[in-house]
Amino acid sequence: MNTILQPTIDALQQKDLIRATIEVNRAIQAQPDCAEAYALRGQISLAIGDKRGAAEDMKRAIELKPELLAQYTGEFQSK
Repeated sequence: MNTILQPTIDALQQKDLIRATIEVNRAIQAQPDCAEAYALRGQISLAIGDKRGAAEDMKRAIELKPELLAQYTGEFQSK
């Protein structure tokens, strides 16, 4: 996992979703092409009940790094 995400992971381990959201937003601002950051923000959004935000972030994560799809579906097929 990208080290820029460590503050987000630390906040999640402490179950601090507000701080986790702030930290992941900082990570995305610093590295807007970090697919893992979008995936993590999507998971946080889902945890706080923001299904639309979660879907948008997961879509962006998969656009940036299609192999992430395998983590969420259990399978990946390239064409």
